[in-house]
Amino acid sequence: MLNMNKINPTAKLISNFIVLIVSVMVFDPKTMVMIFVINVFFGVITKSFNKKNLKALIPLAFFALGMLWMNAAWAKVDNPNIIGCLGPINFTDKGLIVGLSLCFRVLTIGISSIIFTANTEPNDLILSLIKQCHLSPGIAYGILTAFRFLPSMEADLALINAAHRIRNAKKKQWYLKKNRWYRNAIPLLATNIRKAERVALAMEARGFENNMQRTYYKTVYWKKTDTIFVLLTVAIVMLILSFSAYRGWLISFQRWQGF
Repeated sequence: MLNMNKINPTAKLISNFIVLIVSVMVFDPKTMVMIFVINVFFGVITKSFNKKNLKALIPLAFFALGMLWMNAAWAKVDNPNIIGCLGPINFTDKGLIVGLSLCFRVLTIGISSIIFTANTEPNDLILSLIKQCHLSPGIAYGILTAFRFLPSMEADLALINAAHRIRNAKKKQWYLKKNRWYRNAIPLLATNIRKAERVALAMEARGFENNMQRTYYKTVYWKKTDTIFVLLTVAIVMLILSFSAYRGWLISFQRWQGF
């Protein structure tokens, strides 16, 4: 099994961008199916899928299916042929092709993103971007701090809801009343603004500026295996595109045809 944890995060990010760019450029379903199958196979051999990841993919799968049937029913295509009807809705052959392409494009992007996030530590990614991509440490650690805010926002929201319940404890059936969004949004916004101000002052006090030279407790290096990983990704993608072009399937940079 390929151990993705030993691959440089920047190499994984570059490979992910290659897959995403190709997925956006390709407009035929057969090529997208091949890219999708390769992504799923790669995720299986690297053990990137678990119950949590698959649950996160469910809303994306419903969105992809929605793109499929909406384009099959209402795509604005040239010279469509009706292949089926559901009441007043007519499904066309060219609309189905557009829908299949978009469906597998969405699924491919979702699978590729899951593989990347499941095998990449945020700290290693930031250190790699600083080392390999020369990203400013001030910007890099600011991004990492923003990531850290997300779990704390959930805890803050729980505290706000608890405060609302305490204030309404004497009133009967308080939980039946509508909890308007601004009752939570405004306190949550104020709390996070205060936190952001404290974090900004702390970062400034520790010298997190744009033009600074720092030492790091951990250095992420670029190895030969990282170069091989990126080149292998490029080779597989080019092989799929070449085979699709040879078979006459490949359609790219096509004018948008959809609902």
